[in-house]
This record gives sequence, C-alpha cells and structure tokens, in this order.
Amino acid sequence: MRNCGNLFAAREKPSFEKYMLAKKYICFDIGKTKILAAVLKVGRGRYDFLEIAERKNPKNPKKIQEIILEFCNYARAEYWTKKVAVSAAHLVDPEKKIVRQGKECYGTDIFSFQFLREAGFSVRIENDGRCFALGEYHFGKSVGLKNILAINLGTEIGGGLIISGANYTGAHNSSLEISHISANYLGPWAGWAGACAGKGIENSYRRKMGRKVAAKEIFSEAEKNNQVAKEVISEAADILGKGTASIINILDPELIVFGGSLSGQKKFIERAVRVARKNIFNKYANYKFAISTLGNKANLLGAVKNFIDSA
Repeated sequence: MRNCGNLFAAREKPSFEKYMLAKKYICFDIGKTKILAAVLKVGRGRYDFLEIAERKNPKNPKKIQEIILEFCNYARAEYWTKKVAVSAAHLVDPEKKIVRQGKECYGTDIFSFQFLREAGFSVRIENDGRCFALGEYHFGKSVGLKNILAINLGTEIGGGLIISGANYTGAHNSSLEISHISANYLGPWAGWAGACAGKGIENSYRRKMGRKVAAKEIFSEAEKNNQVAKEVISEAADILGKGTASIINILDPELIVFGGSLSGQKKFIERAVRVARKNIFNKYANYKFAISTLGNKANLLGAVKNFIDSA
C-alpha cells in the first residue's frame, strides 16, 4: 500500500480493475483494540473489497486521526473517492460527526471526525453495533427477513436492531448499548460485558487463577481440559444465554445473529443458545439463531450501507 506501509499490515490487494462504473467508499471500523480500514466498491448488485488493512488502536486521538487521514489520502489518490463511512464504538452523534464517552477507545471523552471534512472528505458515522446489524441484514444471514437482533461479541458486546428493514437508533442515538445491561450472577451486579464478553471471561479467570490470560488462550485451555477455564467459559455462556433471552423477550426478533471474535467459539455459542431457548418466554415462537459468515467485514459493509442510506 503506497505511503501506508508503515501504518497498516495484512492487506488484501485487488485482483481486478480498480476503476469501473461503480461507487467506491473508504470505510473504517474503529474498535477498542484495533482499527480496520478498507476501500469498498458497490454496484450492479454486488460488492468488492478493493483493499483491506488492519492496525492496532493506539488509543490516542492524534495518532488515530493520523492513521485515518493517511489511509484516506492514500485511498483518495488511488481509488478516486472522497466518501468515508465509519463504524465507531461508543455513543455516536451522526450530525455533529463526534463520538462521546469513548475515552477507553479514543483516548478522549469526545472524538471528532470533523478533521476529515476539513480535509475535503464526505463522512458519515454510525455506532459499530448498528453497523454490524446493517451489514448482516443487507449482506449476510438476514437477507429476506424483516426483524433481526445482532449481537457482536468481542472485548465488549455491541448490539443492533433492524425493524421492518429500518435501522433502529433510539431517541438519542444510543439504542442497543447492551454491553451495559446490569447482570447479577452469583455475585455483585456488573455490566453484562463484564460477565460474558472477552474482558469478562478474562476477569473471571484472573480472579480464580491470580493471573491475566487472554480470552483466546482461555478457550484454548478449556479445549485441553483445564477445569477452571471450562468453568469460566460455561458460566459466561450461561450469562450470555440468559441475557440474550431477556432481550428477545423484549424485542421479539425473527433472527438473532452473533458476530465478533467470540462468535468463532462454536461450543460457547451453542451453549448460550441452549440457555437462551430455555429462558425465552414465548415457547411457540420459532426464533432462529445464526453465526455471522461476514467476519470482520460486517461492520464495514454496514458503515457503507449507512452512508448510502443517509446520503
């Protein structure tokens, strides 16, 4: 990637012509641990990723701006586009182009994307959970359905809801912040993510073993029959299942689709789904559950769909 080799790695290069009669979008997915950047071409009933790259999130506002702006300048020159679609963690204000309450992710409580407009780009931003829902609804497992609940399992838990094809944002653009649902499971009240998402699994294991281990390694230890790891993961799956059932009881969606890094843990998701089914009130409803097949591209696709819909 010209001019960006020092910032991004693991690039996927295009294997076809870059310039066709289709619209191209620069897109980002900004999460707590990493920043995903891509160029997406949409047209004629299909989409193609012309380029995709990843960088660790420095959690510093100036450095994040530098990463985003350098990729945008590169993509503008290489692919002739000024459209920037952003999937952003935390509270998004799409009109002011800012994200609030995101200090753990951006290194500042308020992060503004106005620097992109000042640099001549057209920018649209949306919450990452809702971008995940949009991506799944229009490009993934949910095609043909009206109502879906999307649950993105990573370090924390993102959520999105599509109702009759529309992206539900809430009255204050803060809908489906399900990481912060309070849960009480054999102990004090805590945020749902702190009980069953990646950081919750890591914290639970650390309390039992006295050392910090990444969630991925805890799952690996469970496969090796580490009893503490198996206990931690089973408890997390139970909490995830009960919480999912509670959300289903309120929203009554057709499909519940899981994504994010933890969705690749099949046994974990299967146990959570079994627990959810046991705790769903409506025993006559035929709720469907699925795991995303879009991987880390779902949020990028959703961000672009949000740009198209709000343009």
